[in-house]
Amino acid sequence: MHKQRSLIFHLHTIWLFTLNDLKSIVCPETAFAIFSALSGQSLTTNATPHLSDIARRLPQIILWNWANLLLFDVANQRLPQSILEDTVNKPWRPLPSKRLTDTEARRLLLVLVPAVFLLSLYLGGVLESVAMMLLTWMYNDLGGADENYMIRNLINACGFVCYSSGATVVAAGYGQHELNQKAYGWLALVGGVIFSTLQMQDMADMEGDAARGRRTLPLVHGETTARWSIAIPIAAWSFICPAFWETGFTGYGVSITAGSVLVVRVLFLRGRAAYRKTWAVWCFWTMMLYLQPLFTEGAKLRLYVS
Repeated sequence: MHKQRSLIFHLHTIWLFTLNDLKSIVCPETAFAIFSALSGQSLTTNATPHLSDIARRLPQIILWNWANLLLFDVANQRLPQSILEDTVNKPWRPLPSKRLTDTEARRLLLVLVPAVFLLSLYLGGVLESVAMMLLTWMYNDLGGADENYMIRNLINACGFVCYSSGATVVAAGYGQHELNQKAYGWLALVGGVIFSTLQMQDMADMEGDAARGRRTLPLVHGETTARWSIAIPIAAWSFICPAFWETGFTGYGVSITAGSVLVVRVLFLRGRAAYRKTWAVWCFWTMMLYLQPLFTEGAKLRLYVS
């Protein structure tokens, strides 16, 4: 262990907890929130969204997403089986690299739970934060991520929906506007996207998952079956999401183009390095799906730039 640790050291340690998930959580969910808030009455009660107002809330949106992610990551990475997995897959993370002990991680978590709760009380999305704390407990401490890949994907899907909903509450203006009924249908669709395709993240982590005894889809059924189980839903959702919004040519074009690139990568590019890049493409594809509400005619008419 390091005998003398500066403030910069501690800040870097906290950053390392979330580093690997910025591309899959913070960036896509911030995009979801911004796109949803800009869509106006397509997803919120705000009839005239202003880009400048939403842009001013960007630091708050990022902070809300990152703080909730940090809580989950500390809760996840402090467990013995997670340290074992990260020693294989991500040895640079704080615990396998011995930047801090599991006891220090537990103490950090004791601070984070009330801190994130209070932050969400102030910024908005407190119900979503509390729901994610429950999901975090189920995922980590109750082993929901390990024994059955269907349960793993379901908990993850619920978590993504909470990120999407809570971040949108912040982006729309907490106390001023809220999600409308259409938003809950869209969130359910997003949950379906995540539930049916999130096994993409397991493709690059098979060695570490096997070391900890986690039963992910590629380990249970093999890589070939796993690749097809990812590619087919991606192709389907690339049509379903623009159809849900009745977007026209532009919306379909964006979704199908991104989806097609992703499907090709999933089916034909193998190996750990390729899977990691394909996971990044998956993250980009989800953002193209999240963009769909802005391709509706109603959303175009309601956008105001001040």
